[in-house]
Amino acid sequence: MRYELGNMDKYPLAVMETVMENASFFKASLDEDVDEQRLYQAIKIALEYHPLFKCKLGYHKQYYLEDNDVDELKIFNVDTYNRPKEFGKNTNGYLFQVCYFKNTISLEWCHAITDGRGAIRFLSTILDAYFQVDLPEIPKEFPLKLGFESIYDESVKSFGQIKQPKGFKAKDLKVIKNGYKCTSHILKVQTADIMKVAKKFDTTPSAIVVPLFSRAIREHLPKNIKNRNVSCGIVVDCRAPMKMDTMHNFINTKVITYQDKYDEFDLQKISTIYRGILDLYVQPENIISSCTEMKKSTDFLYNMRPRFFQKFLMKIVGKIVKRTMDNIGFTYLGRVPFSEKVKSHLIDFNFRSWPDIGDCVIAAVDLNGTLIIDICENYYDKGIINSFINICKDNDINIKVCEENIFEQANVRL
Repeated sequence: MRYELGNMDKYPLAVMETVMENASFFKASLDEDVDEQRLYQAIKIALEYHPLFKCKLGYHKQYYLEDNDVDELKIFNVDTYNRPKEFGKNTNGYLFQVCYFKNTISLEWCHAITDGRGAIRFLSTILDAYFQVDLPEIPKEFPLKLGFESIYDESVKSFGQIKQPKGFKAKDLKVIKNGYKCTSHILKVQTADIMKVAKKFDTTPSAIVVPLFSRAIREHLPKNIKNRNVSCGIVVDCRAPMKMDTMHNFINTKVITYQDKYDEFDLQKISTIYRGILDLYVQPENIISSCTEMKKSTDFLYNMRPRFFQKFLMKIVGKIVKRTMDNIGFTYLGRVPFSEKVKSHLIDFNFRSWPDIGDCVIAAVDLNGTLIIDICENYYDKGIINSFINICKDNDINIKVCEENIFEQANVRL
């Protein structure tokens, strides 16, 4: 079987071997040591429910996915730090990598397959099969429409969208050039605590975390620079607002910029502003318009020939875009979509995203009533995290650092 790829699916292939690569990372910690054979069989079962993960990459004038004729899976018994940093060619063509070590299972994948929502569903099926949760019959058909291409419509116009100002220049906040490494800070807070604040202000966790972290960054920006705005690209899942499910990528990014005047606002006002911008963005007309514009603006790149020229161009453009597009990124998956039986066996969960845009990415997920926030950054000034924690405490959000370590992203190589 061959599967067409849309523009959002082709993006991670275009930026391969550039600074804009991103292969997100999930790690589930269980209440027991992992059994290799059970895990192997669970992945085999899960592949039947997630056909895109069962594929290898093909190319004929355009990239596409096709069924992988190699039956053998490779999984690795190794900890996070020492795991292979390349997958694809060392996973028999499969575009994902599963590692286990003691009581942990990790998954990372090439975004050509799917986005975080699609990947966490795949992991959910693996864990269901591992813990022998009853699975439904394998569907005869799968939701495989291309997200952006399915809603493309040049006649639909956006409304109420105000262009956000640019954030500070990357050179104004010193960073460590770390290659694919970064410092990962895992913070935790009771979801009920942050929801109490969110409900009080009629807002959302995203509209609280992003402006508060932006304030923390501003405390560490030089006072004499001309532009002290902090721009954040917030990942938006387009499935719900468009009432369309798909196993392909269907996310877009809404940029919101923290501006000088926001320093005078209390959390209620500023979080209301952020929520208002996000609520307006997810109106169907605005989703359609932004997805249409994204496709129109990137078609030339994916149609570029020969292929080596595309890769050469992206190595140059990637460095520029990474340093100028947004200052930080934020992605929130909400509650983990795991069954109750699986959640009863989970003692921890981590969702991590290396900073492919700017120098910091915040990835958050809710497990059993705990909001787990992973901040991956390469700032020279390590006081930003403490500033964020203190600002949260000033707003009755008791957030704590639970773990800090050096993380290195793994990337697909074929």
